[in-house]
Amino acid sequence: MSIDEVQREVSGRVLVLTLNRPTKKNALTVPMYRALSDYVMEGDRDPAIGAILLQAKGDSFSAGNDMDDFRKRAEASEPGSSAGLDFIEVLLGCDTPVVASVQGRAIGIGTTMLLHCDFVVADNSARFSTPFVDLGLCPEAASSLLMPLMLGFRRANDLLLAGEMLSAEQALDCQLVSRLCEPEALATAAHELAVKLAAKPAGSMRLSKSLMRRYWRDAIREAIHLEREHFSECLQSPDCRAALDRFFNR
Repeated sequence: MSIDEVQREVSGRVLVLTLNRPTKKNALTVPMYRALSDYVMEGDRDPAIGAILLQAKGDSFSAGNDMDDFRKRAEASEPGSSAGLDFIEVLLGCDTPVVASVQGRAIGIGTTMLLHCDFVVADNSARFSTPFVDLGLCPEAASSLLMPLMLGFRRANDLLLAGEMLSAEQALDCQLVSRLCEPEALATAAHELAVKLAAKPAGSMRLSKSLMRRYWRDAIREAIHLEREHFSECLQSPDCRAALDRFFNR
């Protein structure tokens, strides 16, 4: 699938995927998720691709899931499948190293997708939040499992329960972010890291990544599926519908 909101470019051995909906803070729609899934799967199968770089145009990485999509699912008698979580599972199954380049706001799945990237390069403007509870929802993308494991329970509570926003420095301190740089250096730093990874022996790189994730993949998939069920239920709740009404009537 090819759409204007997700740009695909091959730079040497690096597949560069760019979120291109800056006027909406790169809020992700169903077509965008599907395009991302297709591109990542194609890149992972292509022996000419040694790394995948995920970046975004504008002043924000992603405002998360498009709220209109949430409203449509909440109003449906059955919430149905989630293209966003399908994309997360594609990232989970990808053996090619994935680098994310983050500036500005990363909200909701804009943050939780980073848990499934191998490297996260952010600039000092980056801010991270997962306000699921505030929307009457629950964690998604296996964040209920991965955030306590990767960030620690206290920081996971800040994000998933209190809905607090983390600064770039706080995200680096709790290892949500791999590397931090000045805004003017972000694009170069992220691309250079992807090029460096892509230049390494591909077989060893893919095997090493697969081995590192082998013992976690089943547990992560189980968490994704459990959260998916509860998330769908939450979308039908009065709390969620009231939160969506407030959002669209503000």
